Amino acid sequence: MKKLFLTMCLTAMLSTTAIAACNGGTEYTVDGDTFCMSNFNLNWWSAFNWCKANGMHLATIYEVCPDWDGNTGRGKCGRTFSLKGNGRVATTLDSIYALYVDPSDGEVGFSVKNGSNPALCAN
Repeated sequence: MKKLFLTMCLTAMLSTTAIAACNGGTEYTVDGDTFCMSNFNLNWWSAFNWCKANGMHLATIYEVCPDWDGNTGRGKCGRTFSLKGNGRVATTLDSIYALYVDPSDGEVGFSVKNGSNPALCAN
């Protein structure tokens, strides 16, 4: 009887779908895409883990800026939304630098991975 009960509990736990959350962040929906920006700064590795802990992933540059042309600067993202601040994304330049996006003005830039920026997560 114990084995049957434990099997039923384990099956129920494993069949439950993961629900994405934005705990400690602000959620935005743009063109049908949902993003979450952390309300605090993280280095690149911590941002990656924070998104994962919230059932999401650190967004790539192309998820945030689908028409990105590969250049940095203001207006390079192509789409904007009401979020001020540099959101850290998963796309890296090398082992030291990763990209960030400021969705309020479409700026794309890069900073050191061990620097501090909010995480920008996607579902």
